Amino acid sequence: MSQNLRILFLGPAGSGKGTQSAKLAEKFNIEHISTGDLIRAAIKSGSELGNKVKAIVEAGQLVSDDIVNAIVKEKVSNLNSFILDGYPRTLEQAKFFDGFAKFDFVFDLEVDKNVLVERLSGRRMCTKTKDTNCKGVFHVTMTPPKQESTCDLCGSDLYQRKDDSPEAIEKRLSGYQEETGAPLGEFYKSQIIKINGLDHPDQVFGNILTKLESVKV
Repeated sequence: MSQNLRILFLGPAGSGKGTQSAKLAEKFNIEHISTGDLIRAAIKSGSELGNKVKAIVEAGQLVSDDIVNAIVKEKVSNLNSFILDGYPRTLEQAKFFDGFAKFDFVFDLEVDKNVLVERLSGRRMCTKTKDTNCKGVFHVTMTPPKQESTCDLCGSDLYQRKDDSPEAIEKRLSGYQEETGAPLGEFYKSQIIKINGLDHPDQVFGNILTKLESVKV
């Protein structure tokens, strides 16, 4: 396999994009890029762009496509290999990215909506995620913490995000399909490799590796 490996993961929240991206990044020693992490890093940098993003976030507004595009472009411009998770999120972002970089693989993790609701509503996050970048994420039934309501990684309290309620999840999933799933599915239709996200995470990972190893890039 070539040293250059540019991968995009598509799929709604709860489909396992983050898990599979992290496993793949570790195996091939390439960078896993999440727009959330990039935005937080930009804010912490204190740069002109970072201060602009900080003001937008603190005002409770969404960061616009042009700003997200600029942050991502700056990040990937000097990378030969990377995995993108959560970007592009809109057709406009996809068209912008396509103007300066191409993906070698586009994976779409497919999971039934009822399963997604169950996965997300049971998710618990570490309260220190924003303050210390702790990566503690658990599930009340699938991956419960060793001690109830306590992060295994740093010992902080766990909480349920407001948008992880069943009602909020239904709304998010509908929004994803309309804004991301359908338009990006059409935009990348010649490249998309569909992966069954209902399998055990290790099986999903094995299926992804099989697809990667079957094509020389």
